[in-house]
Amino acid sequence: MIVIEKRAESVEEAKQQGLLQLGMDETQVDIEVVEEGGEGTPAVVRLSTKWSEEDDVLDYVCGLLDRMDLDCALDIEPIESGYKVTINGDDANYAIGHRGETLDAIQYLAQISLNRGKENYLKITVDAENYRERRERILCDLARKMATKAVRERVKVELEPMNPHDRKIVHEALSENEDVTTYSTGTEPNRYITIEPKLPEKVYGTQSAFRKHGIKTRSFGAKKRGF
Repeated sequence: MIVIEKRAESVEEAKQQGLLQLGMDETQVDIEVVEEGGEGTPAVVRLSTKWSEEDDVLDYVCGLLDRMDLDCALDIEPIESGYKVTINGDDANYAIGHRGETLDAIQYLAQISLNRGKENYLKITVDAENYRERRERILCDLARKMATKAVRERVKVELEPMNPHDRKIVHEALSENEDVTTYSTGTEPNRYITIEPKLPEKVYGTQSAFRKHGIKTRSFGAKKRGF
């Protein structure tokens, strides 16, 4: 919540100055007249932003970071069905953790806590230093590289254990690749993805006659006989 005070010749002028500074309208703030002013005395108006769902999200994530003793700043923006919180500042890297484990934990705790008692699910995404986009790019590059290896060498390729979010990225990255199939194996937290090359379809001969190298042959199942 943001609280400011504005002084002007009149209450209305002070109020308008405050709304302009906050970039909000009267429906978004609580306005308290501190001094009416008059006879050379300025009017004083206190404007307080109303507590919102965004404030709940920021307050919770900020509380977690404070308990972790991290010096960070938060930005928030609306996304479909919820909000995206971006962690910035000197200690933002510590909020990421090994392969995003700390970041995932913060996001998980925020979603569990902020959805308690709610009828409609509130989606919370937590990022830091653009980590999630960078991680997605790395995983997509890895998926394509390992798919190429699987097809070239005609072998199954097993990736390292990943969390559900990272596995989803890999599956989606190769979903349109017609040369391989992907599936997950194992149990959490050691569940991993296998990339397997698709075998070419076997084409068996028919009973129609045809010529090969000048020799008339006839197909019987998978075998061909000259006669």
